Amino acid sequence: MTEWDEEAMARLRAAVHAGRGDVSVLRGRPLRPVLQYAGDLFVAALSQPPADVGLARACLDELRERDLPGDAELAADLAAALGEGYGEPLVPLPVDLGAVAAALEDGEQVLDLERGDVLHATEVPDDECEGRRWRPIPPAVLPEGEDARRGAARRWLAGEGYRPVPRRL
Repeated sequence: MTEWDEEAMARLRAAVHAGRGDVSVLRGRPLRPVLQYAGDLFVAALSQPPADVGLARACLDELRERDLPGDAELAADLAAALGEGYGEPLVPLPVDLGAVAAALEDGEQVLDLERGDVLHATEVPDDECEGRRWRPIPPAVLPEGEDARRGAARRWLAGEGYRPVPRRL
């Protein structure tokens, strides 16, 4: 089995960002180190059959077994995409989980609930910062590793009533 080098990670990030569900980058590589990325790819892939249902179920099983922050939320979305349950009724928000994770680590950031942008709080007028459009992102101690950080960001978003979806230009 081939491990996840920088080139493979770059291809994986690009596939998730594109949101088209191209799971070919996952074949022949272990899923566990990249379960958050893999789950997002499978959710997108299952909305556009034919999809590799067997590999998607393996990803679901690993998410449920691993149970790190964000894994339960992604497992619910993936199970719903597989027709095996219903995800929480979370509002889809086109947001970059990496940006949310960085904001959680940094603090003093806000999330634009209309566009999914993450901005420093000083970029939003004071009278608007606590409005319905903006959600302050509290500082948090995040786990090590890119996949775990994405999971922590996903869990925070779910706690706020949102689920990440790919950003479109």
